[in-house]
Amino acid sequence: MSDELGLSAGAKGISEGFKTGREAGKEIGKNIEDVQKEAVDLAKERANAKIRERREAELKKERAIFKALEEYKHRKKISDEEYKLRVDFIKQHGTKEWQKVLDIKTEIERLEKEDKKYFDAELAKVKWVQFWCFMAAGWIAYYIVWGSKK
Repeated sequence: MSDELGLSAGAKGISEGFKTGREAGKEIGKNIEDVQKEAVDLAKERANAKIRERREAELKKERAIFKALEEYKHRKKISDEEYKLRVDFIKQHGTKEWQKVLDIKTEIERLEKEDKKYFDAELAKVKWVQFWCFMAAGWIAYYIVWGSKK
């Protein structure tokens, strides 16, 4: 009689449903674990990248300090040599002649500045001409490829 009502089939169906639910739950749990593992891996990767960036920044700072120290030593050496040269020159020729040397130095610096300004102006003109040459070449290429297909 109980079989006529389909109770055993219903119980079997419920049992199968539980079994399928357990398997689906295991699959969902596995997917969640995979996502969590990926998230942990991504977090580790980002943390390592952050550490690497910080170390690179520290190295750049250290390099900058070393470069600044080398530049200081270089400038100090030049200024010491200039001072010694000045003292020796003044002893030998006098302060009036030293002033003439300074005037010549100033003139040389002015000429170098003018030369640089002239060079920069000429370079700008060349870049301008080059730009227009590229524009003309682009227009000609466009006309050859698409313009003559009318």
